[in-house]
Amino acid sequence: MEQDDRLSALACLAAVEPQSVPRSLLRRCVLFPRIVGALDGLVPLGAGREAEVFLRPDGSVLKLMRSPDHRLRVEREAAALRTLAGPRHLAPRLHEVVTVDGRPGLVSERIVGTDLMSLLTGSPWLFLRAAIAMATTHAAMHECQAPASLPQLNDELRQRIELAPILRTDLASYALDVLDGLPAGDRLCHGDFHPGNMMGTWETLAVIDWGDASRGDPLADVARTELLHRLAAPPPGTPAAFRALVVMGRSLFARRYLAVYRTVRPVDRGALRRWLIVRVAARFIEGIEEEFDTLTAFLEKQRRHRSVV
Repeated sequence: MEQDDRLSALACLAAVEPQSVPRSLLRRCVLFPRIVGALDGLVPLGAGREAEVFLRPDGSVLKLMRSPDHRLRVEREAAALRTLAGPRHLAPRLHEVVTVDGRPGLVSERIVGTDLMSLLTGSPWLFLRAAIAMATTHAAMHECQAPASLPQLNDELRQRIELAPILRTDLASYALDVLDGLPAGDRLCHGDFHPGNMMGTWETLAVIDWGDASRGDPLADVARTELLHRLAAPPPGTPAAFRALVVMGRSLFARRYLAVYRTVRPVDRGALRRWLIVRVAARFIEGIEEEFDTLTAFLEKQRRHRSVV
């Protein structure tokens, strides 16, 4: 979940449960006046770059995309939520897919609580508990076979690598060669699984923001999380003190997450490393300049290692 979208989610929470939102984040939540017309009767709670969020009179939440062009993204999220419907409550329960003034949207249950990143910001000493929660949830998610309507993750990663303008041509070719040797898979993959995309309380956490859901190899999804844990820059707006803790503790967090995941599902270390190469190359298309040097150095190191082996 991007920073503005995370603040939108927190804004939703702030309107109904302000006591559960940290004050430092509450000040940054954007609340909006009531809108009339097609959305009359709904309470505007927040807005991000791609969507607005409203509370409906029945207590459910409407996530309404800004552009009609995001219909396919809504359909992907809806497909994932339907797949995950069940007693384990791994994600918000989907009520319906709607169209309002030509804009696609989702109506789902409201998750009580806040995101796991905010829980960690308030209690950073519980980072190992968070790693365990992430690993067990991620492994449970990967037990689900993805619906055929979801796109194949390998195809999407190939496209991202080919279209990344900052990625050097030689490194792009290297990553694409690695991708050619990796399996497709048929498991449900989230595509951006990290603490900011888990909402609820320490006792009950649900995974949100399924717009990048796809069908693929679970290790490709794990590799994305590994990338975010080990190489990605902290999100914009991360408090300085917590940013320092992230830098110091991210390796331990990543090791704990992977160790717990391996107790539930098998992990081939070699395959995970190859998927990480592909994920790092695909990361360039997101345009996070402060990461470019780190990502480039990682790919160069992996390519040198392959040439030696």
